[in-house]
Amino acid sequence: MDDYPGCTLHQIGPYIGKMRPSLARQLVMRYSNQGDYVWDPFCGSGTVSLECRLLSRHVIAGDINPYACVLTRAKLHAPASEDLALSQLDLAAEALDDFPEENHDEIPQWVESFFHIRTLREIKTLMTEFLRGRYYFNTGCLLGILHHQRPGFLSYPSSHLVPYLRDRLYPRDQYPELYEYRDPISRLEAKIKRMLKNPPPPLTTRFRVNQKSITEMNLPDASVDAIITSPPYMNALDYARDNRLRLWFIGVDDYEIIKERVIGRISTFKRDMLETLQIMSRAIKPGGTCVLVLGDFNYSKKTYDIPSMISTLVDEEIKDLSLENQWIENVPDSRRARRNGRATKKENILVFRCKKEDENYA
Repeated sequence: MDDYPGCTLHQIGPYIGKMRPSLARQLVMRYSNQGDYVWDPFCGSGTVSLECRLLSRHVIAGDINPYACVLTRAKLHAPASEDLALSQLDLAAEALDDFPEENHDEIPQWVESFFHIRTLREIKTLMTEFLRGRYYFNTGCLLGILHHQRPGFLSYPSSHLVPYLRDRLYPRDQYPELYEYRDPISRLEAKIKRMLKNPPPPLTTRFRVNQKSITEMNLPDASVDAIITSPPYMNALDYARDNRLRLWFIGVDDYEIIKERVIGRISTFKRDMLETLQIMSRAIKPGGTCVLVLGDFNYSKKTYDIPSMISTLVDEEIKDLSLENQWIENVPDSRRARRNGRATKKENILVFRCKKEDENYA
């Protein structure tokens, strides 16, 4: 399974801490069946959700991060051919002919510093039209080419994953071509065609994406066949700050409000995770599986064994779940956003079986 290249849609936009498509596919195939309902309450970039679509599972996805929900919707709404996406782009592009002069006071200086002013105005106009028309796939494609130093992207020279200008590495006087106007339309057309080079099959299952925390989703009891998810914990990765430029373009002016709702640090970790596990155990059908992809957390030269903490919580507090399987997947340097940082260097997969009895689901 490690040689699974993954659908091109997995590359629609960058996201820190993404699950490998090969791992997501393995988990979906092993712990669910065609036609099952799979819940991913911490969907991130939608890796599990897309594999559910490709493997004919219904999916319920959720995340508190608006950018995560945009990426997940983009993948699930991807058309089976490029014609629809390009026609939606043409409709949005008509607004470029008569967009008003931008009031610079409404654009934060840190945002303006990334773009040629004409490029910035056109990105904003296209994004407004995409969001208004609910053109989810095109929205994801536009965010996917928002910033980098390569010619196919829209910003001044910057990093791809986390938005930082690279003007010292690429001084304006030595690389003037990198600071010129960049046409969003031609670059977006190329992005759409790349993403749909091997288009997904027509959608045959149902899905929904909730921009909510797990405590707000209110799934009915015993309503899903499997849960496959990778919970964030203790700010090991700062999903809000690291996506701040993309969040601004979809209307999030203060990304700090997202950080206030993540699972807490050690002082509140057990409380938050206990509530999360209780919600999961109620939502899953008898005999169903709950698969958690977790990592150890390293901070201030101390390692917190998150998988052991969760296993102990389940054993002591969640009577309807029992540990069925567990294994470790190493995370190569090439997949880590901060290779020498505090983030996880391995993924621990915990598989719990729901052992509650209910004659309606026997």
